[in-house]
Amino acid sequence: MNIRKIAVLGGFAAGAAVAFAPLASAAPVDPIDWSSVLSSEIASENSIFQLEDSLAGVPSTDYSLVGGFDEILNGDVAAVQGTGTTPFDYLIYGVDPANAGLAGDPGSYNVFNGAETKFDDAFNVALYALENNGALIPSADLFGNHIADALAGGTATDAFDYFWNFGVGDLSGFFDTNLSFLDIPAI
Repeated sequence: MNIRKIAVLGGFAAGAAVAFAPLASAAPVDPIDWSSVLSSEIASENSIFQLEDSLAGVPSTDYSLVGGFDEILNGDVAAVQGTGTTPFDYLIYGVDPANAGLAGDPGSYNVFNGAETKFDDAFNVALYALENNGALIPSADLFGNHIADALAGGTATDAFDYFWNFGVGDLSGFFDTNLSFLDIPAI
């Protein structure tokens, strides 16, 4: 009776080996569609930007898509953003817009004073590293600014820390308070 059980188990093992052999020899495939991830993150920022524009009374004719991001049209920047005293300024840049720093080309990448973009890029760095044995993400899979600076450290940890700490700095500007206790210390 034991011999029959061994034969059945052996049959299952042989069948599994034959069935899964092609998977074992297949090249690794990136299970994440990065273009979808980036598109989703940008769409989220655009959605928040449009909501804030609506709350601030900014007509949709005052902004358009530029490189995938909603951006205030050049001719409307002075009327929409002003000098840091408009409702738009407070919604985009936070408690003290003039102190947080007004952008010359305000757009959805400035949501939460730019912190959301930095946190999205930090997330992308971490996800890519987790998926690829700690490898550094290619610059094409990031969409914020300061990408070259973040990747200059040469490791995923350095890039994540850079984006995270930059995002904390932007969020500190948004709330006009020091949030550096959220920074990741240098090792």
